[in-house]
Amino acid sequence: MRINIASDHVNNFFFTKLLMFLITLLIFINCSSITDSDSEKDDTLYVKFTNSSSSQYTITSIELQAMGKADETAVPSGTWSENILKDGKKLAPGEFDFFTLDIPTLHFSVYRLGVDTGNGTQLLLYTQENYQGLEPTITHWGSDDRTVEVTVIYDQSSSQVVVNGWSEWAGID
Repeated sequence: MRINIASDHVNNFFFTKLLMFLITLLIFINCSSITDSDSEKDDTLYVKFTNSSSSQYTITSIELQAMGKADETAVPSGTWSENILKDGKKLAPGEFDFFTLDIPTLHFSVYRLGVDTGNGTQLLLYTQENYQGLEPTITHWGSDDRTVEVTVIYDQSSSQVVVNGWSEWAGID
């Protein structure tokens, strides 16, 4: 009889250990899949991009260039993108659009604009002779959602169309 009791005890011990091992393995697999999906999410930023109601021009083109980590010296880490406004989309003053951008967490990109000059012709701001305008930023910092707003005006002193101001903040407004 003692052999049976010892045998049952040994069987229960191994069954318990096997069950604990399987539960640990399942937890590890689930944590790994959660980590993978979180890292994929961290590589994209959902952006509401607004052409300020104070702008004097309709935006026809937005091009991005990755600049690397936000807390390091700004050095381009990629080439300029194609226009992220798709299918002829334009943003008149006061209008906005939403984008999912490939900007990893704690990284940033600069953007440059093209506008409608008022007669249906597109002007890429950076192509103006002696252009010294801003290349504003979009930063993946503080949230996976970001609101960006830009103001484009004609500057009398430089006789150029320029970015007069921009802002960005975590979250969607």
